[in-house]
Amino acid sequence: MISNFIFNLIQRVSFIKKYRLYDFSKQIIYPFLIKNISKLWTDRIDEKLIIMGAHYGGAYLDNTKYLFEYLNKNSDYNLVWIAKLRDVAIEIRKKGYSVTPFFSFTTIKLLRKAKYIFISHGLEDVLPIKFSPKTTILFTWHGTPIKIIDKDFEKSYIYSKWSDIFRLKLKHDQYIDYILTPSGNKKEREILSKTFKVSPKKILSLGYPKLDLLYNQDEKFIANLIEKYEIPKNIKKIILYCPTWRDDFKLNNPFTSLDLKKLNDLLEQTATLFLIKAHMLVKEINFEDYHNIRIVPKNANIEELYLITNVLITDYSSTMLDFSLLNRPILLYPYDLKNYSKNWGLLYNLEDIAPGPIFYNAEDLINGIKNIDKIDKEYEEKRIKVRNRFNKYNDGKSTERLLNFLGIKYI
Repeated sequence: MISNFIFNLIQRVSFIKKYRLYDFSKQIIYPFLIKNISKLWTDRIDEKLIIMGAHYGGAYLDNTKYLFEYLNKNSDYNLVWIAKLRDVAIEIRKKGYSVTPFFSFTTIKLLRKAKYIFISHGLEDVLPIKFSPKTTILFTWHGTPIKIIDKDFEKSYIYSKWSDIFRLKLKHDQYIDYILTPSGNKKEREILSKTFKVSPKKILSLGYPKLDLLYNQDEKFIANLIEKYEIPKNIKKIILYCPTWRDDFKLNNPFTSLDLKKLNDLLEQTATLFLIKAHMLVKEINFEDYHNIRIVPKNANIEELYLITNVLITDYSSTMLDFSLLNRPILLYPYDLKNYSKNWGLLYNLEDIAPGPIFYNAEDLINGIKNIDKIDKEYEEKRIKVRNRFNKYNDGKSTERLLNFLGIKYI
């Protein structure tokens, strides 16, 4: 289709991205074309049709994935996943589930008549069609914001006069019916409302479906995960390092070669495996020399990793809030706090919401790992306090709560 051709052409001609023309084409012209092409199909609702997507069509993960699989196993709804990448489509089909290619007339037709649409990252998870007024669109989001994420919203064409001139409904409040959050706290709800510029009435404090998995403590299931992620049998403890996304890792790496050697020596002495969920580090460091430090596969399911993890290390990531549900030790390593706060900005004073001690250099972090048993006891009360603030529920029933609210029937 012509809109697909134009979109891919703009994406591939890299020099165009340096100009405002690229942003205008992506944010205004492309949605305008999709919207008007979609009018060729009826918006008569199919009450049993549910469409889901995630991460701009490029991945099968997060809250929508868990909802998708739960409903496939426990309902008679017609569920379809929208996938942009071939590998993602193959993965879903292998499970026996339905998938449709991102750019296709079939996908537009399905979106026009869907009763429910679930997205994890925004409208780009699907296509910016003209949605039926009878379609319910739920934005599950993927983590309680700790860093500022709305800096660029108002600078975009979506929030300019052009959006109105082209009669597009691309602002969050114009197409989202509900946004999901695990927190029932007033401040967190206000932050979410302000960040996405939506009415507080649209915010549902029902919990994240993806976190229901953390309540599966079946020994066989855990054993299968250990086998799946190829954890050596001699390993007694697993540390998971989940730094938030940055665009400057190459300029300010969190570990020197000497740091890694000291860390690896400690890990070998204590039969501990250090897993890193951050692929931007791979090109910077050769981990072959550090046998107890490993980059997890790109498609690793972080909720599964939580279950086999004894200690989490992070910085400004909402992983600390998710992991707090397990009441296990958490260490914060915001080695670039000053620069990160300046360039990105934080919504909280990190010390106020930290579920564990904060370390600003690798040497102190390694000492923290050495004393993890002591830290575990010292910070348990703080962890529980943070957990309760950012997670209204602690019962593993978020999926059922959401489906009950929407009136979606399940077994």
